[in-house]
Amino acid sequence: SGSGPHPWPQTQGGAQVVGQEGWRKKGLDQRGLQLVAMAAKADKSKKVDKEEAPKDLESAFLANKEWEYPVEQRSGWLPLGAQEMVDAHPFTRRAVEKNPRFPGYVPAEALFCWAEADFASYINSGGFVKPKLQCQYYISPENPQSIVDLLEPVLSDMNWVCSVDSNVGRDEEMTATTDYMGMPVARSKKLEDGTIETIKPSDKVAPIFIWEASRRMVDRKPTLKYRGLANRLDGITMHTKVGMLELVRERCIERDIPINFPPPWYPLAFVLPDDLEQWKRHAEANPHKKWIYKPNNEAMGRGIILVDKITDVDSKARPFRTRCRNVEVFDPSEAPLKERDFANHGVIQEYMVNPMLLENRKFAVRVYMLVARVKPFLAFHYNFGYIKRCGEFYDENKFQREDLFRHITNQEFQKKQDDFTESSAAQLMSIESLDAYLRDNMGIPAFRLNFWQQVKAICMEVCLGIKETCTQDCRLGSFEVFGLDVIVDADQRVYMLEANRDPSWVCDTAVKKAIIPEMVREMLELVFWAHSPEGKGKEAMLSSPMRGFEVLIDEAFGFQALDLD
Repeated sequence: SGSGPHPWPQTQGGAQVVGQEGWRKKGLDQRGLQLVAMAAKADKSKKVDKEEAPKDLESAFLANKEWEYPVEQRSGWLPLGAQEMVDAHPFTRRAVEKNPRFPGYVPAEALFCWAEADFASYINSGGFVKPKLQCQYYISPENPQSIVDLLEPVLSDMNWVCSVDSNVGRDEEMTATTDYMGMPVARSKKLEDGTIETIKPSDKVAPIFIWEASRRMVDRKPTLKYRGLANRLDGITMHTKVGMLELVRERCIERDIPINFPPPWYPLAFVLPDDLEQWKRHAEANPHKKWIYKPNNEAMGRGIILVDKITDVDSKARPFRTRCRNVEVFDPSEAPLKERDFANHGVIQEYMVNPMLLENRKFAVRVYMLVARVKPFLAFHYNFGYIKRCGEFYDENKFQREDLFRHITNQEFQKKQDDFTESSAAQLMSIESLDAYLRDNMGIPAFRLNFWQQVKAICMEVCLGIKETCTQDCRLGSFEVFGLDVIVDADQRVYMLEANRDPSWVCDTAVKKAIIPEMVREMLELVFWAHSPEGKGKEAMLSSPMRGFEVLIDEAFGFQALDLD
């Protein structure tokens, strides 16, 4: 005890403190005292660093832009102008008003995967809270698995996830009330009957990409509002038999120099029952002609009737109206040669009696046309296709119901033959192989070149026929690929038969496997390019990622592949 320094370490707040006299008694010299002083200073510096650590973390968060999402979480495609649209979105503006010190920006993907609460939590937290950032693509459950298998690899590469939930939307009305953090909260509303309704903030989001089937299953407007993509052109009816006939008639009138109907590339046709009397007069004046009836909204050979004479359609004993029966859903197990009724609406078309034959069998060619963008209009045709043929030998004099397998080339219909797998109908052929066959066996040179020139002209006519409707009725983001069926006569003239908006995607032969998967992949690449910043102000002929496709119309640059007039 005593009043001098204690020879042992003292403590202050749990830390040992040693006076200089105490250290000297421990035998330390002046150098030792300097080292002790330096250690004490360093210890004091560490305490200061710990006190300032929270401030340095925030600075590092801002300096390193840690409010941003990592690249691997971002979408592989975004529409042109997406960032500007999300910056101006009401959900963004209100949240930024609550937190004007928000250091960053809302990622453009939020247009397609965030609800109002996600915008608020991200902005109000200054980017510390990161809602899930993954866009969805919607594929209608009515689509066959074959097209799902073709689309999925490409869309998944975009870092999108598949959804079949048709309950989509984008409610732009902001929640009336928020909590002290600016988060939208549910509110109560008293109804007329005295009950209380709880109105919760909407959690609906719109997919960035939609692939519909034959029926409309999902609301496309929320997706198209922010320039997402949807595979349907509103207002287009050319995929129906009557719609195609009307388009061709209008093209004959609207061209610079009008021509008579039918044009050289489309068989004469009439709408039934509207043009029944007109058709009867024509058929009576041309009794040598044969006809084929096709119901308006059907495919795969369903409802087709071979017509050899007027009484096959209408007579005093059996008027046409008594032969009509509207069938909403065809029975897939129905016998292919069963007696058929006329539909309430359809076309009767002149039958080509002199088709080009392949090993004495009638054949048709499936080709593809793509409307990749509607504003400004951009369309392509695909330079590869395949031949589908009948299983039975062609004979124009055998034209009854039991002869359908020698006249209808549709593969789904031909598959109903008992011996389909062993018949020629199962053996599809590429156009390149057909070109070689015709050269070697029929002495026809350069068939392929002549064929594609005519197909290009037909596709141009069709595109010009729908262009105005696309411009007026379709929103940016709409696109569609069509399967067109054409037939060639003995003089190598090509005729348009019909257009399919849901062509077969089944890759069940080597020929289809060589054509369809690559066509689908390139189609998506062209659609993405046409609606992205990469395609802005770029001419498709020079800059688009086309390989098998060829530009038909590029309205932005005044380009048309052919001058039809």
